[in-house]
This record gives sequence, structure tokens and C-alpha cells, in this order.
Amino acid sequence: MDEKINDNNLNNCDECKTEYFAHSSLMKGLCPECAHILYGYDRCDHQFESGRCIKCHWNGNSSDYIEELKKPGQSKNE
Repeated sequence: MDEKINDNNLNNCDECKTEYFAHSSLMKGLCPECAHILYGYDRCDHQFESGRCIKCHWNGNSSDYIEELKKPGQSKNE
């Protein structure tokens, strides 16, 4: 599933600042990972190749806020 990367199909996540495939998230301004952590949307079943998920193009980055939410007992969606 190698998707051609161009400006028309990439968004930048407002939270973690990474590029992601626009179609891979139900939220326009958030990558699938941040949308999952913050709002409980389905998470991407990431498959990383060369530092990027081939499904959503996320590079694994997280904001400090997301990292705090990932700590046990902190997630809004536990």
C-alpha cells in the first residue's frame, strides 16, 4: 500500500506537528494517533517502514501533552 505523497493528500497535525495522510483521520486537524488519544477515535494499526507508518504516514512523534496522557491513569480514554 505505497501511497504517492503530495501536498494534496497530506495534513499537519495541530497537536504533534507531524504530517499524516488526510484520509487516514476522521478529524481534519489531528493525525489518527492524536485523535485516538484525545477523543477516542479508532487508532491506526501502524505498520512502520523507514520511520513512517505506511497506512497513515505518522512518524511516531508525540507532543508533551500527549505523552502525559499516555502515562498510566492519565489518558482521557482509559
